[in-house]
Amino acid sequence: MKKHNFFKIIVRILFLLVVGVVVFFTVKSMNKIYISKFGDKHYYQRVKSVSTNDGLVNQKIYSMAVLKKLTTITHGTKYTGNTSLDRVSKTYHYKIKKDNISNFMGNDGVLQLYNKSKFMSDAMVRDAATMWNALAGQTIVEVVDTQNKSDEVIHDSQKKTKYGVGGQSYNGMGMIFYPNNWAVTGLTKQNEQNWKEAVLLKEMGHALGVPNMGGGLMGTNDQVANVKNADFMGAWGVQLSNAPKSNLKGITTTRMDGAVLKIAGIAWPRPRKLANWVFTKPSAHMVYNNGKITSTIPK
Repeated sequence: MKKHNFFKIIVRILFLLVVGVVVFFTVKSMNKIYISKFGDKHYYQRVKSVSTNDGLVNQKIYSMAVLKKLTTITHGTKYTGNTSLDRVSKTYHYKIKKDNISNFMGNDGVLQLYNKSKFMSDAMVRDAATMWNALAGQTIVEVVDTQNKSDEVIHDSQKKTKYGVGGQSYNGMGMIFYPNNWAVTGLTKQNEQNWKEAVLLKEMGHALGVPNMGGGLMGTNDQVANVKNADFMGAWGVQLSNAPKSNLKGITTTRMDGAVLKIAGIAWPRPRKLANWVFTKPSAHMVYNNGKITSTIPK
């Protein structure tokens, strides 16, 4: 009798294993069929990039005086900030030169991301979301557990391209990274992870509608001059002769990160008032170092 029961248990386990394998390959084949029928674009990006009419921000949330204070912060220096944002406090236009700044926020005011990337681990994606939420003072990024709940999918391509490590796309391909383009060598394991996290934070920022913040009208003075930045929305780098020594301690957020997010939030389809700490506790900041986050930003 005991042998008979044992045999039945083994049969059930084998049956469940077979069912699991069948389900796995069925889902995988359905994904391939979906892509072949509809293309990669909707598969990786379910929300289209949006911007307001002519880049105009909501004019009811902040006064011109407050916007002036914010753009004074975001104006930055030669290799920090973005001088195009100065227009927000003059004409309410949130643009880079003549171009609107797009985002993927949708009507709910929250960016939902699903991670399929191996280059950017699940833990790294969760940490980046945690940091943006802390900067905002509320939830603006969620990491979802299924792809069909997402606005965008973070994924890898094995191609080698001219576009660097990759990041936020605006052609329906989601947030795409190219591991074979990673060309920095000689880094410690800690510095390599921090640099990748800085890249992820920046691209997530672009999805939120935050532009490059490396100085000048395009926010790319640092890139043009081959200067590494201490701000992750600039050209962050570490363990190189042109990188700030402070980056050896990790990624440190700044008041400028909060100020530009505060402006970006009033350009979303559902405008939101974010990052109150920018004025109440201007010295507050976060540090990410090898998977550990410390913060003085009020919750």
